[in-house]
Amino acid sequence: MRLEGNVALITGGGSGIGRGVAIRFAEEGADIAVADLNREGAEATAREVEALGRQALAIEADVTSKPDCERMVAETVACFGKLNCFMANAGIGRFGALLDLSEEDWQAVIDTNLTGVFLSCQAAAKQLVAQGHGGRIIATASLAAVQPYEGMLAYNAAKAGVRIMTQVMALELAEHHINVNAIAPGVIDTPLTAPLVAAINASGRGPASPIKRLGEPKDVADAALFLASDESDYVTGDLLFVDGGLALGRSSRLT
Repeated sequence: MRLEGNVALITGGGSGIGRGVAIRFAEEGADIAVADLNREGAEATAREVEALGRQALAIEADVTSKPDCERMVAETVACFGKLNCFMANAGIGRFGALLDLSEEDWQAVIDTNLTGVFLSCQAAAKQLVAQGHGGRIIATASLAAVQPYEGMLAYNAAKAGVRIMTQVMALELAEHHINVNAIAPGVIDTPLTAPLVAAINASGRGPASPIKRLGEPKDVADAALFLASDESDYVTGDLLFVDGGLALGRSSRLT
């Protein structure tokens, strides 16, 4: 019960990695606020959390909206009385190469995957600072934060931005004993990566990572649990790879 007595707010918690993290945190004793643009998804995750004997709150929120980000933090505190850990996990995937990528798709990815992380982390950080008891902020980056991939221009740019933003936030919030870290998942089998997973399966070669399997949400959730717990008290500004060794450079392909 490494998170017993803690309250965690997770964006993008209605499916995929966010849902996996919510369930894993609940297994370790945390009460969970699940924020997602998809209310039905958030409510489904909340029910799974409650089935584990923990309290849960489902919040419909758009991380590209500053008022929504401030409201989801306020609703979390109104329900549970505090906030201990915030995970900025909401993200979208729209892909395209330089010569083909539309301005609309570029902006949508930057708005959600970069600006959304800024706005939501800012709202959470203000609450944690006001409480005066420290806390944890975790951002979902990607292997794309450090490894360029053809056809993923906007996604690469956004996730690279998340990486450096995590480091700056870690520096600025250290005096408040707020640890800020990011996780860099590789190919995780989620609704977001469904087209990529389908391509991997169709290739017949299997995943390109040295560990010859796809990642699962629980793989990322276990890493997030470490970063949310007291065990990571001396870890801040880090980018933790959860990618089956794909970042080692044995292969530059994803499929």
